[in-house]
Amino acid sequence: MGNIKIITFNVRGLQSDKSRKRKVDFLKRLDYDILCLQEMRLKTHADVCELNKMWNTAHSIISIGEDSSDGVGIFFKKDMVNIIKRRDIIPGRLLLVDCCYYGQRLRIINVYNAPERTKKIQLLKKLKYLLEIGFNIILCGDFNIVTEATDRISKVEFRELRESKLLVKVCKEAALCDLYRHLHPHTVHYTRFDSLTKTRIDRFYISHNVQGK
Repeated sequence: MGNIKIITFNVRGLQSDKSRKRKVDFLKRLDYDILCLQEMRLKTHADVCELNKMWNTAHSIISIGEDSSDGVGIFFKKDMVNIIKRRDIIPGRLLLVDCCYYGQRLRIINVYNAPERTKKIQLLKKLKYLLEIGFNIILCGDFNIVTEATDRISKVEFRELRESKLLVKVCKEAALCDLYRHLHPHTVHYTRFDSLTKTRIDRFYISHNVQGK
């Protein structure tokens, strides 16, 4: 096949009927093959079933958790995928799917990292062991981490924190590249904005030999 079009998107909640319909209608119009969502905020399996009915996509794998902001999902638009295995490593926060997609063996890992440093580090330590496999890896999501000064604009001086160093180390040891930085080495772009800061916390890391990246 040609290029695989993958989107990672923090939806900031699909729990209410009105919000769910509006956001799903928007997401379904996007041009993607694989869509990874974070912060879905679904609480029950009934919520998951309702979302799947509304979405009507080829395959969907959704993980819900206990925290109010939990929830990650991986959606495939086309049928040319064979799901080999799924694992809810941290329910609602760290979801793994092994699949065969158009002849490629892929491990897709969707991350929604917590804001607390302790939880960030716990997730990254679990992540390390998920990357030790012969599959091509697509690692994406909302990491809630910046790894270099160009990842942010803030009045507070940038410091490389422990979790930043750990994320870089884990990806380097697994030979994963920061896809955005690989494609745009000199471009500054941000994925989260508030009144005080701009940050690039939503990311893709992939194996160098993933076809059609």
